[in-house]
Amino acid sequence: MNSIINEKKFIAERTGIPYSNLSQSYLRSEVALGSNSQYSFNLQKGNGATAPIVTERLLELNDEFVMTHVFIGLKKPATTSVADQLSAQIFTFPDQNGGFAAVDESLYNGSFSLTINRKEFLPNFPIRFFRRVPEQQSGLNATGGVTNKNAYPNGLYGFAPFEPVKIDGRQTIDAIVDLNGAVTFTADVVAVLEVRGYLVVNAKS
Repeated sequence: MNSIINEKKFIAERTGIPYSNLSQSYLRSEVALGSNSQYSFNLQKGNGATAPIVTERLLELNDEFVMTHVFIGLKKPATTSVADQLSAQIFTFPDQNGGFAAVDESLYNGSFSLTINRKEFLPNFPIRFFRRVPEQQSGLNATGGVTNKNAYPNGLYGFAPFEPVKIDGRQTIDAIVDLNGAVTFTADVVAVLEVRGYLVVNAKS
């Protein structure tokens, strides 16, 4: 049987959400890395101090989301323009051909925690888990001609499987990167959090 069907059945039984209400989807939050020791991702629409970046996908107030996979990576858009945000590649390691430097490796020595309504669901998960250096990397090929791109072998490349956890647009959600010390990242480096799972639209009235 299709693994998605099995997963949806398990989630429906565990959460009480009707099977037919579960739609495959994702959430995405981004935060600029500067010189701090901690950074917070915002997964809910309306909770941020500024308008969402065009590539973010945040949870609406009345929606629910069941997380099944989590990913943290890096991007370095040329500018903050919509066009550059949309075309920015997400990296699974600080590729120097992508404009990163050795200091940007600091992200992968940190930890990720998830707290929902003051209940800790993920206390200290190593961000190093998400680090992937592909066998085919960006740069010149063997003949010195066409520039290669980083390999991306499958749709869950770099994702960590996550015990299904339900969140909604009204909860207090703290998704935090902790580096254990202040680090000054390369200019314009952004951390990207993407969670995959199942969306329930208008679950709360």
